[in-house]
Amino acid sequence: MKKYILMPIVIILLLSVTVSGVYFPSENSYSYVNSIESLGEQRSITRLIFSNNRKELKNKIDSYVFESKLRNAALNVLASASWNLQDDLFLDTQFFNTEIFYGVDGELYPKINECELITTEEKLKIKSEYKSKFIFVLVPMKQEIEIANLNYLQKKYLCDAYKINFYKFTNINKDIRIIDLYKSFSRGEKYYEQGDTHWNNLGLNLALIELLSSSNPTNNFHYQQTGTYIENNKVLERLGLIKIDKISKRYEVFPEPTSKKKILIIHDSFFNSLYSPTSYLDKYFQVDYLNWSKNIVQNDELYSEYDFVILESSIDIFFKERILFLKD
Repeated sequence: MKKYILMPIVIILLLSVTVSGVYFPSENSYSYVNSIESLGEQRSITRLIFSNNRKELKNKIDSYVFESKLRNAALNVLASASWNLQDDLFLDTQFFNTEIFYGVDGELYPKINECELITTEEKLKIKSEYKSKFIFVLVPMKQEIEIANLNYLQKKYLCDAYKINFYKFTNINKDIRIIDLYKSFSRGEKYYEQGDTHWNNLGLNLALIELLSSSNPTNNFHYQQTGTYIENNKVLERLGLIKIDKISKRYEVFPEPTSKKKILIIHDSFFNSLYSPTSYLDKYFQVDYLNWSKNIVQNDELYSEYDFVILESSIDIFFKERILFLKD
């Protein structure tokens, strides 16, 4: 009996969304697929229903659904409600995406699916003739630093193994420069953007000070506030369907080195221009950038022309797969 009641309701809702997409298209569709591939079919949806072109019919219905103002308004309301309710509930109200969750004050965090403790020293030992040039920047997971912002049931998304692996890695490779961001990010300040999993401007500058100190040990570097900026918060916008404009403090590192070292940064998204502006880093180094890949990391000849090679990675992915690139 229940299914006979629900079925007409679902059909009516789907038809409403489709019709609203036809007659009231939205300018900003909340969708991971913002464009629907067309096969060149120009017939109306009515004619396509009676045709044999089922693929184009499906694509046209998809486009109407994605462009529906009713759909997007509903998603907007639900997304905002789930984000705002997190302050009052101890349960995770984020249901749009399985990759993130919301903590206290709507802070966004990545969900952890794997947590492995590395027990063999051989897996952590770095062997390379250029390791004297290496500087590792392994970025902790946001929730590792902001444990106080997690509700009780959300502590299942913590992984103690990352920190243990990091200090094992540091102790086993004492002849390699390894920046300790667990220590740098332990002063009780905000080091990550609110609606993002990446560092904020302070987090970037603390990492930059460590890089400068490692490559220019005779200088004494410090940071000071020079203004404000609007955080990126792109992960919240992309996965949570919420756009916020949060103003945070902007900092700058002083002094600029008199001689810029030539460095190669092998990186993931933390050193993308959104979170680490290239024009800013150019003040301190001569920089080339390459994304992580096995072929890049194992190309030792590439390292010879640089003073230092920065290997930056989020700590979870580094110990899961990227450290293996350095082993073969």
